[in-house]
Amino acid sequence: MKEKIKKTIDFILIIIIFALTGSTTAFLSGIIMNALGAEPWTIQYIIGYLLFIFPLYQGLTLVYAFIFGKFDWFFNRQKMIINRIAEKVFKKSKSQKEIADQNEL
Repeated sequence: MKEKIKKTIDFILIIIIFALTGSTTAFLSGIIMNALGAEPWTIQYIIGYLLFIFPLYQGLTLVYAFIFGKFDWFFNRQKMIINRIAEKVFKKSKSQKEIADQNEL
């Protein structure tokens, strides 16, 4: 019974952390993108979003996770996601390199 209650509390904390992170990022993204002078859905907006807002979200997630005692869980999840992205990027570039090498022969 205690384990079930702990899992429920952990789940609620994770949902709260995601909610706070999303709300804070949505609020700050408007301010940041306006400061950059980027119009929505332009190249400048998309690049600014990727360079500033995406890392902001990741950082805020860890800050809120630390506050609520879930830092290790979120940090491990972020490492896993980054590793998956890196594997896909490098796997693609490796296969493209193999194709280029075959074309040279």
